[in-house]
Amino acid sequence: MTTLRRQLGLAAVMAVVMGDMLGSGIFFTPGELARVTERPWQVYFIWSLCGLIVLCGALTLGELASLFPRAGSTYHIMNEAFGPAWGFVKAWMEAWVSAPGSIAGIAIVFGEFVVSFLGDAAGPAPLWAIIAVAVFAGINLMGVQWGGRAQIVLTTIKITGVLVLVGGSFLLAEAVAPSGVTSSPASSGLPALLRFVGLGVAAVFFTYDGWTDVTHVAGEVDNPKKTLPLGLGLGVSGIMVLYLIVNYAFLRIMPLSVMREQGATAATTLAAATFGDAAGNAVSAFIMISIFGALGGLVMTAPRIVYAPASQYKDSPRGGGMFSRIAYISPKSGVPANAILFSAALSVIAILFFQTFDRLVSFILVPLQLINVATVAAVFRLRRRALENPGQYLTPGYPVVPLVFIVVMTLLMVNAAVYNPLDTFLGVGITALGLPVYLWIARGSAGSPNK
Repeated sequence: MTTLRRQLGLAAVMAVVMGDMLGSGIFFTPGELARVTERPWQVYFIWSLCGLIVLCGALTLGELASLFPRAGSTYHIMNEAFGPAWGFVKAWMEAWVSAPGSIAGIAIVFGEFVVSFLGDAAGPAPLWAIIAVAVFAGINLMGVQWGGRAQIVLTTIKITGVLVLVGGSFLLAEAVAPSGVTSSPASSGLPALLRFVGLGVAAVFFTYDGWTDVTHVAGEVDNPKKTLPLGLGLGVSGIMVLYLIVNYAFLRIMPLSVMREQGATAATTLAAATFGDAAGNAVSAFIMISIFGALGGLVMTAPRIVYAPASQYKDSPRGGGMFSRIAYISPKSGVPANAILFSAALSVIAILFFQTFDRLVSFILVPLQLINVATVAAVFRLRRRALENPGQYLTPGYPVVPLVFIVVMTLLMVNAAVYNPLDTFLGVGITALGLPVYLWIARGSAGSPNK
């Protein structure tokens, strides 16, 4: 029987974590955040707060993923903590909502930047989005090592590009005088503080997304008890430090009032101040590389969460034939080839159906974060098993660390559901369909899935 191969080391794990998180958001989010802040310290506060919240989730997930170091680790976590029905619903959501929605969203943004960079002759953005998905699907069909190497190369290019922009701004551009309170409307008191934190976190949190994706390839990580927690912690911490350095570079060159006026184009202004007007094209190229790398990480990791339940239910009397085909592992490359093709096909459908990044974000946000919260909460059900496992990594600061993540993310989901009800309902509705599908399969298997 052909099985997955443990070939991903610490460098590859960190590259996947950082590569999936480091997309285009760091280039346009600082300008967007400036619109809800009044003082420079508030910028650092929001970026640090979001980073620490994600780190709380990552430190907890490190314990859980290393306890179940299998392909689609988060599926097995939900399965063991809350039962097979919820594990199946989680996998269903990621297969039909989160994975294709995330891949399609990043691919569409990549396509839009390609068209902006090359001009009208480039053709429609969805075409480039589909081409990008196809390229990474092809790379990952060649083997997990090829996917891991691609992530190391692209993540290195992305980080180098960001550091060149930031380092150049320190060496070549003059700093502006530190600014105090900007021209935003004056506000004070607890309501103003809560509003500032809520709007700031909402603006920044997207830039930190992608930190859970590496657990989908946990079955191919070498020495997972050590490598997974360390890679998650170092990857998230490294991204948080990098984001703070980038924001310092922004604030060193531009006061908040200018950043507020520039909005999403603030990075171009920073590059022009550092290298000259022609640097706008270089910034666009860095952004495209960043998005391309994030897309590669998603195309690499998402099929594993599709493979996990398919491999478990492949012998089911109902639907077993379909699951068996999806669970196929290529004997030559050792990768879940059909799961890769399945995820890529759904992503292309999502690109053609939704067309815009904003709609895709609304579609996946609440279902995805609901599953993230439930996954982190599983630590309370599985802690005894972790304690009984020799050499098992344990979440530092338990139970406060996982509780911080759970409470904050729950508040964000409520906010998203209130302001984006239609696309949120579509994502939640498709997710909910997973429960009757599970009951149909379980009924045909006398209520007991094959293991």
